[in-house]
Amino acid sequence: MKHSLPFMLGLALAGQAVYAADGLLLRVKQNNDRGSSDYELVHAQTGEFTSTPKPVQPSASDLYVVGRDRQGRELFRSRVANPATLNAESFNPETGEIEHAQKVTLPQTVFEVRVPGYKTLDHVELVGGQNTELGDERAFAAAAAKPAKRFDRKLLDKLLNGNERMMAVRAQASSVLLHNTGPSNNRMDIVLIGDGYTSAEMNKWASDAQKVANGLLADPLFGANKAGMNIRRVDVVSAQSGVDEPDKGIYKNTALGVQIGCWGLDRLVCADDNLVYSNVGSVTAADGRDVIVVIANSTRYGGAGGSIATMTMHTSAIELALHEIGHTAFKLADEYDYGSCDTSREPTEANVTLQANRNGKWGSLIPSNVQLPTPTGTYANGTLGLFRGGRYCTSGMYRPTENSRMRTLGQPWHAVNERRAGVVFANYYKPGDGTTPVTVTGSVANKQWVNLPAAGAHTSNLGGNFKLQLTGPANTDFELALYKWNGSAWAVVASATGPTSSETINYAGTAGHYYFEVKSYSGAGNFSVTYTFPK
Repeated sequence: MKHSLPFMLGLALAGQAVYAADGLLLRVKQNNDRGSSDYELVHAQTGEFTSTPKPVQPSASDLYVVGRDRQGRELFRSRVANPATLNAESFNPETGEIEHAQKVTLPQTVFEVRVPGYKTLDHVELVGGQNTELGDERAFAAAAAKPAKRFDRKLLDKLLNGNERMMAVRAQASSVLLHNTGPSNNRMDIVLIGDGYTSAEMNKWASDAQKVANGLLADPLFGANKAGMNIRRVDVVSAQSGVDEPDKGIYKNTALGVQIGCWGLDRLVCADDNLVYSNVGSVTAADGRDVIVVIANSTRYGGAGGSIATMTMHTSAIELALHEIGHTAFKLADEYDYGSCDTSREPTEANVTLQANRNGKWGSLIPSNVQLPTPTGTYANGTLGLFRGGRYCTSGMYRPTENSRMRTLGQPWHAVNERRAGVVFANYYKPGDGTTPVTVTGSVANKQWVNLPAAGAHTSNLGGNFKLQLTGPANTDFELALYKWNGSAWAVVASATGPTSSETINYAGTAGHYYFEVKSYSGAGNFSVTYTFPK
């Protein structure tokens, strides 16, 4: 190999025996109302997954969930976006254009994180979360010396063995599958849960949920990937009809505590995250709630994104929900230029870049006759180029098309966003069966690398033949490497380092944990890898 082994955040498997399922789901309550954050572990359960994917764009306020054994040795590390900060967006329902965006600090929230579940796990630590830059190992080690919180194995076992039932909630939830294509561990599970529907309005709720499900499936992107999706309706009864609207002096007794116009923002819709997770968690498996959408029993326009998306039954609300799911499920950036701009480093979202040339993320897809940077009003919308403005910046940042759903509601997704969604479905929700090849696509900058599969390390129970075929752009030198966890570290077990970007690996491997890496030795651009990994 022409480069050293990378450190893989969130994939540092310990090589030890695990719980009956592949991993643990931890639910943490975060209190931020005293100038600093405090954390409480409120729920734990097992599930068939490896880990929670890392946030696309690192932030100084990110949290690291670190597992350690009795000797204090690190077993795993997973980075999660700090849920205390919400980027509140407000779109014009008539034009679909952004009207207002601001960051809101929430006094209390709840988040869930999926981590490997090893029998040698002694305790879990939360590191960071207080505007601590953890961009290198020295900074992380300094922060880890004083973790924000520690949860011991005794508490984990208590929650797993004695409290596998859900926390007490205001109402008993039930659920119905509206769209069912297969098991949750390899499907995108979208959960729709309503608030402000009384027992007499359950038929209305069923009708509203079906409208939302139909609207999602009618979208060309989701329609094309519907075989990799499940949609579940969760029914929970509220004591009163409607939801809180504090700016109008309206307050209701509801199951999920939804408010429209929260934090003084007219179109922001908020729910009590703890109540949402408790109700949804009582009727879904740990791996059965990839995207949660709370639907308010109101026709007032509004919604929000974040770990839990919200919407109302306004006629334009499904468009808003699609935009927010673009953030939640596909980690796409906003392509509008309103908000707090940061051009200090290349964004890792697939649909924005600082690079004003054809060597960037989608540069090889731009037609040769398209001017760079690309002026607006010159080409048909959907034409790929480098359009100024995106990710809250008016200049210095570029988006792939003049207008898309990540910039203005009601617009198509267009090619770059669709490609990103295709990568997510291929890596997370359409895993290979061990005999059917899987193709993933991506992009890599010069001298950089990409670790795949994106969902985490692949576990092969019996071993067999690992086949990989890399294809990249001409006049570049990309390399391919297959890694295996040897019990204490990741080690290269096979590599292909020829002078081109076309590389092949055929490796007879034993059972264990694997991932592969695409690295640019020279040049940059898009690539595809077709691989078959034995189950």
